[in-house]
Amino acid sequence: MTTTTITGARIFDGERLCRDTAVRLTDRRIDAVGDDTLRRPGDEHVDARGGTLLPGLIDAHVHLLPGAPRQALTFGVTTVLDMFSKPDTVRAALAAGPGAADVRSSGIGATAPGGHPSLMYAPFPYVTGPRDAEGFVADRIAEGATHLKVLYDDGSGGGPMPMPSLDVSTIAALTEAAHAAGLVVAAHVSTARAAVDLLPTGVDVLAHVPFDALAEHQVAAIATAGVAVISTLSIADGFPGTSLLTEPALAARLGPAWRAVLERQQQRWLPPQLPDFAVARENARLLHAAGVPLLAGTDAPNPGTVHGASLHRELGHLVAAGISPPAALTAATARPADAFGLGDRGRIRAGLRADLVLVDGRPDEDITATQRLRAVWKEGVRADLAGYVGSADEAAGLAALRAQTEKVIAAVRDRLGGPPWS
Repeated sequence: MTTTTITGARIFDGERLCRDTAVRLTDRRIDAVGDDTLRRPGDEHVDARGGTLLPGLIDAHVHLLPGAPRQALTFGVTTVLDMFSKPDTVRAALAAGPGAADVRSSGIGATAPGGHPSLMYAPFPYVTGPRDAEGFVADRIAEGATHLKVLYDDGSGGGPMPMPSLDVSTIAALTEAAHAAGLVVAAHVSTARAAVDLLPTGVDVLAHVPFDALAEHQVAAIATAGVAVISTLSIADGFPGTSLLTEPALAARLGPAWRAVLERQQQRWLPPQLPDFAVARENARLLHAAGVPLLAGTDAPNPGTVHGASLHRELGHLVAAGISPPAALTAATARPADAFGLGDRGRIRAGLRADLVLVDGRPDEDITATQRLRAVWKEGVRADLAGYVGSADEAAGLAALRAQTEKVIAAVRDRLGGPPWS
C-alpha cells in the first residue's frame, strides 16, 4: 500500500488546532503526526500549504439510498450513521467498498405498528410492547445493526396526520435489551416534552434538536442525563428561504441531476405555516452552552438535503446558531465518534484510521472553508471526488428517492383524501 505524507498543513485534530503540520499515512492508519521531517523517500507527498487538515467527517444521522455512501465520500464524509434503513439497502451499502463512506446502521428502527416512518418504509417488523424488546434487538443484531434506533412521539407536536407511537415503558425495555447487547440507543424525538420523557429510559442519544422551545429546566435535565443530541438543523433546507443551492462550492459539485431534484423540492406542497427553525437553532445553542454534546447530522435524504453535501450546510447552521466554528467541527468529528463508540476515528492521532479531509482555508475561523475540498482519504486511500456524478450509483440513488417520494405522496393521499396542504 502507498505511504502518503501530508506536509505544510494547519491541523485541526478533532477538538482543537494543534501545533503539528504533517501527517504520515500507512497501512490504512495514521502512522505519525508531527512536522515535515516525517516524510520519507518514496512517500507520496501532498503539499497542504494554505489548507487545513481535518479528521474525516461523520454524519450522525442519515437514511441510506443506493450509492449514498459513495456520494457522501466525495464531500469528505468518511463515516455515516444510518438511523433507519431496510436490510437489503444496508447490505448493499456495506458492500460498497473502499470508494464509499463507512456505514454504521441501526437497520430497522423500533416503532409502533403503523408508526413513523411507515409511510416511507413499510412493510417492516413493528414493536407492540415491552415483551417484544429482546427479540427485536436480537433480530437487528443478526442483520448487522451496530446501534438501535427507537421512535417516540408524545403527541404534543400536532400536525394533520398523527401516527401511533411506542410508549415510554416499551422504549425502556428496548434500551435495556440494547445495552445488554452493547448497543448505543438513539431515540427519535421532535418536541421538548418528548426529549425529557425519554431521559429516565437511559437512551444515549436524542435524534433531533426539538422544534419547539426548550425551557431552562428541560435543558438542565438533558444536560444532567448525559445524553448527546443530533442537531439535524439542515431539515430547514427543505423549505423556502434556505437552500443548499445557495452554496456555490457545494452546488457546483452536486451535478445537474441532484441540482434539479433540489429545485423541484423547493416547489413541492408546503404546510400553511412553516416551522420556525430559529427555535431549533436556539435550542441547539442552549444545549451546547449547557455542556450537552451536539452531534452534526443531516437526516439526508429528507427534502432539501443531499448525502455528504448537507453536512457542510449543517456545520453552517450550527455556527449560525451561535456555536463556534471549532465546536461545530468537533460536532462532526470527535463527538459522534465518542457517542457511538467509534474509538478508531474522529481525531487525527497516530494509530487511528487514516480518514482525513484537506480543505482550502481556515474552517476553524470560517466554517464555509469546509466546502472547499482539496482531497479526501478513507483508510489512507485518496478518494475520487468526481466519480459519483453521472455514475450508475447516482442513477440508482435518484431512482430510489423518486420511488420513495411517490410512495409517501400516495400514502398521504390515501389517508387524507388528498395532499395534507395546498
